[in-house]
Amino acid sequence: MPTLQEQLQDLNQQRVKLVALFNAETDSARKADIKATLVELDNLSDELALRILATSAKEVDDLKKKIDALTRRASSGPFGPQVTEAGTQLGGEDASSDGPDDDAEEALSSDNAPAPSRMSAAGGSGITAPDPGDPSVMGEGLRLTEAHLIGLWKRSLFPIEPGKIVVFGIRGCLPIDGSGTGFATEHEITSSAVNYRTMNCTIGQWQPGAGFALFPGSTVPFFSAVLGGVGQGGAGVNQMGRGRYLLYRPGFHKRSEGPSGHLALLQECAITLQRTGDDVDFDLVDRWEVGRIAGDNIHCAFHMGPGGEIPNTRFSSVGCQVVAGTVKKGERGSERGPWAKFIEPFSPGAGMQEGTEYVLFDQSEVQQIVRNRLQGKTIILRMGSSGELVAELQRRLAAKLGRVIEDDGEFGTTTFQAVLDLQTQVFGPHADDGIVGPETAAELGFALPNFDFSEAIGDRRGRSRTVGIAPGAEPSAAGAELGAASDAVSALSPIAWGATAERKAGPGFKAKVIEIAKRLKCDPSHLMAVMAFESGETFAPDKRNAAGSGATGLIQFMQGTAEGLGTTTDKLAAMSAVTQLDFVEKYLKSIARNRPMPTLSDLYMAVLLPTAVGQPEAHVLFRAGTKAFDQNSGLDVNRDGIVTKAEAAAKVNERLIRGMKAENFG
Repeated sequence: MPTLQEQLQDLNQQRVKLVALFNAETDSARKADIKATLVELDNLSDELALRILATSAKEVDDLKKKIDALTRRASSGPFGPQVTEAGTQLGGEDASSDGPDDDAEEALSSDNAPAPSRMSAAGGSGITAPDPGDPSVMGEGLRLTEAHLIGLWKRSLFPIEPGKIVVFGIRGCLPIDGSGTGFATEHEITSSAVNYRTMNCTIGQWQPGAGFALFPGSTVPFFSAVLGGVGQGGAGVNQMGRGRYLLYRPGFHKRSEGPSGHLALLQECAITLQRTGDDVDFDLVDRWEVGRIAGDNIHCAFHMGPGGEIPNTRFSSVGCQVVAGTVKKGERGSERGPWAKFIEPFSPGAGMQEGTEYVLFDQSEVQQIVRNRLQGKTIILRMGSSGELVAELQRRLAAKLGRVIEDDGEFGTTTFQAVLDLQTQVFGPHADDGIVGPETAAELGFALPNFDFSEAIGDRRGRSRTVGIAPGAEPSAAGAELGAASDAVSALSPIAWGATAERKAGPGFKAKVIEIAKRLKCDPSHLMAVMAFESGETFAPDKRNAAGSGATGLIQFMQGTAEGLGTTTDKLAAMSAVTQLDFVEKYLKSIARNRPMPTLSDLYMAVLLPTAVGQPEAHVLFRAGTKAFDQNSGLDVNRDGIVTKAEAAAKVNERLIRGMKAENFG
């Protein structure tokens, strides 16, 4: 008889088939049947996962008894009974939970919320932090420090106010301490692929100058809720966009329940969000909305694992940000798990904080600032950014789009929508994210300053000087802050594998990679990492695939691909590495079709499996039992018979990290 783990894996495989059927079906009755079956399958999968956890808990309990017998310790010692902090046995749920659909999108009050007090400017905030030194691995994860948070804030020109707690989220990272930490200047985190079924995110609290605390949770809606919204064009379920949101206040979730609900932080400001009407994830295809909409509160997840730890634990949300834990609605003091620690500063009583901001980041930007200090990156502008650079953006958007946009220096709803419109106009209908990086800025005729981590943590602006104004452009009020309308990375800038590639591939290789990356709208370090992985770090134009497929060169061109580019693998092998880069660019340009590829995983997917470009990190590429899986089984990191986009890119990410080492970086 198959083990529980094998049964769970089989159900997950069946779910992929059903989702494909659901997406392809046009008959509404048939679609409803498939949807009902998917919900039933999801519930059974969750039950199996809980049983697996329960089995593990029994083994731990048996071991505890042996240890107690040997050491004569009381059962209340460090290996105490495996019971949740809510007092229920492992696998049980809090009696007040209504399951993953307990959350509901709420209508916000039509009353205008008072504007929050203006926070001090990002530069000169009085908040500094010691340099964290080289990125270091701590056990399973990475060391996130207060210095990194300062850098993240200043890179986006988010104001910092000392003294008050600000809440933040990291989509795709979990704290190693699953019970919820206290405030400290550093904590350990680890990457965790978002799957819309279990909690794989971090919700944090930062009191600038006094440390930060981390709590496990989720920043995405639950799978069954997303599935339910697909048939309605995404109505009723959403995923918040990255950015800074100005006001959350303590109140009752749900608003309609009043005191019979539970204490939470209520959204009292404009937000950005996406709705999906085509499939069960959120990507560039899905539409954006912006405004004081949805009611995406920060509330209890209504679920948690043993002792507050949360692997494989479901949650309740259709768009709200949630923290692991349980609570009984209408009963003060019933909070358990990480949620109890999280909500305490906002609970009625002495010292209660009456409002906060919420800032949402993703795994990629947090990993980059920890690993390489976002070296070679520019300042970015997005929802919640403020300052003269934002005012300059607003003036240029108004001129470019021919509409009235107030240049108040606050990146809000009007500016966000204008950026979306510009990106759709310039890059196409599925390349808009509302975030202004170097490519979008260049389309408006100005350049963003380089981000400087050391400047940021030393209580300065966190941006290096740039020179000049774009050729043909009029000087603006931003003056020297704006710089030239070229990408931030110059031919002399150090990048991953730059030094090694120059030695192995010849002079001029690195400079050409940087120029190609500008035209492809990707990170040159990412392009180097992909070529390092594909060529076995040789950067050799004649590198042949060891498995005998005939794939050749810097990105392992197949014969059919080479012929489509007007050449052959033999001709490619006879070229210099610098010359072969022309064909690397030609191929990648045919895949990108003028769409930016800002992430390492998307750039690698262009080489490995182009249909996966733009898909979420949890997207399944290959499955056991297929020829494609056999050819790529080495990418199956956890040996579960499935290769996801995140797994496939993990090995390339290792090359990126190695490329940042002193002997390769340059």
